[in-house]
Amino acid sequence: MDKYEAFEKLREYSKDLSNHTYEEIYELLKSGIKAIPIPLAKIHKAAFIDRVRQNDGTQLFKHINDLGYIKDQDVIDKILTSFGRANCPHQVMFYGALESYLIDKPRLTAIAETSTLFRNPKLNSHSGDLFTVSRWETSNEFLAVEIVFSKYALANNEAVKKSYERQIKMLEEHGLEQKEIDFHLDFLKFISEEFSKKVTNHEDYKISAAYTNIVMLHPDVQGIVYPSVQTDYFGINIVVPPETVDRLINPKITSTLTLYKNGLKSLITNGKYVCKNINPKKDLDWQETGHKQLSEEEIKDHLDL
Repeated sequence: MDKYEAFEKLREYSKDLSNHTYEEIYELLKSGIKAIPIPLAKIHKAAFIDRVRQNDGTQLFKHINDLGYIKDQDVIDKILTSFGRANCPHQVMFYGALESYLIDKPRLTAIAETSTLFRNPKLNSHSGDLFTVSRWETSNEFLAVEIVFSKYALANNEAVKKSYERQIKMLEEHGLEQKEIDFHLDFLKFISEEFSKKVTNHEDYKISAAYTNIVMLHPDVQGIVYPSVQTDYFGINIVVPPETVDRLINPKITSTLTLYKNGLKSLITNGKYVCKNINPKKDLDWQETGHKQLSEEEIKDHLDL
């Protein structure tokens, strides 16, 4: 079976991924298609990555480990049991949001990706749900795979379109025959659609998870950047393995925020607490921000209550 036949088989698999194992898909990519196209982009030094976690009521998180990638083996074994867009069950990855052309505050992308309340128009929270934002910073530049070939993202995000055009130019400069260029483009469009599709079953992530794990074998690849589905591709996400976090990404600041919601009306306000100096060897030192909080009446006005 050559790579063209393997690709057609992968397309068939994608129509009903619940009938095909992850191992089948991984092997088809690695041994069938073999030379997997990898479009690379630089993540610059001092780039910010935002992550968001919902608090348990009003309780503040105790340690920065609670806000980074999962380290609790009990959680990994018992809770991390589903495929994610770039991970297998029980596989720990560090997901976050980057600043984008259309969403300059990456915490908004992170909230959209994290909060069911934010995404679901049927859910309300008039009293507000507490979240914690952690901002992380890259200590050096590194390379990541750039997922920019989805027709949905290209239609919605001009920055993605520019990255796409740059990747096309780089591909053409390799001096490949037209048949090879066409294959690369078809494959990357297919993979991008797998990363950008909206799913109802976690098994629908098998192809994007397998692609992630294969490209991460490349010694130069430290992560994957892809458009945020939950923001209609306006935001940009990044996913990296724990090893990359430990070597190249450091926590800078954490703060709380509150999400209020009434139907399609949402309001995000700065919370009362911030931790500006993070020492991984110590608990988070939360301090009050001193920012004025919105009154109950002001919140009701914003939500049209």
